[in-house]
Amino acid sequence: MTDMDHTAWLASQMSITPTTIWLDSPEEKGSGFSKYVDYAVHRYSDFEKLHATLKARYGSYGLLVPSLPKKNVVLKGAGFHFQRMRGLQIFCEKVAGNPYLREDQAWIDFLEEGRPLVVEKEALPMPPKRWMEAVKDLETPGNAGEMIAGFKAESVKAEKHLNDMIAKSKSMISCVSNLALSITDVATSSVNWSESETNDVELLNTLSSSELSSGAATSSPPNVMARVSTLFSSKVSALSNTPEALNLLLVEALDYEGSQMADFNLLCKHVDRLASLNDSHESTVNKLKGKSTAKMTEAKLAAHNEAIDQAEKILIGGKQHCDYYIRAVTMVTLPRLVTERRERIRMLSLHLGAITKAISAHILAASDTFFDSMGVEGNDYIDSASMVLEALSLPPLPETAAKGGTAVRVKSSSVTSERNSVSANADSANSPPPAPGGAAEGLEV
Repeated sequence: MTDMDHTAWLASQMSITPTTIWLDSPEEKGSGFSKYVDYAVHRYSDFEKLHATLKARYGSYGLLVPSLPKKNVVLKGAGFHFQRMRGLQIFCEKVAGNPYLREDQAWIDFLEEGRPLVVEKEALPMPPKRWMEAVKDLETPGNAGEMIAGFKAESVKAEKHLNDMIAKSKSMISCVSNLALSITDVATSSVNWSESETNDVELLNTLSSSELSSGAATSSPPNVMARVSTLFSSKVSALSNTPEALNLLLVEALDYEGSQMADFNLLCKHVDRLASLNDSHESTVNKLKGKSTAKMTEAKLAAHNEAIDQAEKILIGGKQHCDYYIRAVTMVTLPRLVTERRERIRMLSLHLGAITKAISAHILAASDTFFDSMGVEGNDYIDSASMVLEALSLPPLPETAAKGGTAVRVKSSSVTSERNSVSANADSANSPPPAPGGAAEGLEV
């Protein structure tokens, strides 16, 4: 089967609902062409059976199998289901993208809806030929022991920091959710204020005939607060789906990365187990060889020698397997992990940047609409607000961008020097800054 065919090898998410994704093959990457694939429906237990089979066939030979999402029985609701679906989606994509796993019969059977899934039960089944051929001609590194020890230490450190990042990200997501709720409350409050100003406040909103003719009514409190409520509502719409996006595109990616580090650490630790087994086999051989045969009958001596031969074969096989395993981990699995890890971390960072950009663009557009409705240039009031803040020895507002992409920056040094004398004078500091008109003084374009 060619690599082009492998783009169609995608499995199900779970039993909640069928879904679809787009996946580029290596040849198609960047070409803008993707294949549309329908998922068959599988239960989570089906994924567990598949994962157990792949680990049994490959884990004992040094191949790192993609990780399943954690089986969390605490979280409930749609959010949990979407997170699990995303985790299973990552698992399927990684299996389909692995040149060894995607040819495994268990994966092929998994893609065939209705075909029974059987967990591999052999203690040490032989992996497919392609994986054996990928490792057999390689040479075991002379510093393999140091490499394995280094892998174990680094994977533990990486997993630790990934778990910390996950915890901090979840805390951030909780804060974003609370922020969206708080902004919703402010938007509701501004709506109530606007309605009250319209229906209940008359004398405070009285305008003269000249003000009415000049259009000042558009700047009356009821109208202003109506625009404010729209501004806040737009921020709510920008933030309301952000927690879910962060969970699916950031937390799940970090969680997968952490699981891969933990699984890779187990692969490295397995070397110690294989070495320990070989030590046990060698001890068995030495004990058999050291046993006195002087009083053994011919039949017992024959059985004894046969036991020695069998123990030596086991020892030789164990050493060969351990050597093969070390070659697989150091020469094939690690390079693949390094490459995939780099791309995964790059992708999750780009997704995070995309979320930030999308939110910022949405909020910026809403802010521009607000300032347009107020008939003013928003950047002028960035300067005005920054002057107020710096007069109180506070940092100015951050840099922003004008419409059309022209960079606008508050010149902090000039504003600060202009306001130094004001900062020393309480009365001056409390006076309002001059209302900007046109291009604000102190703005650099």
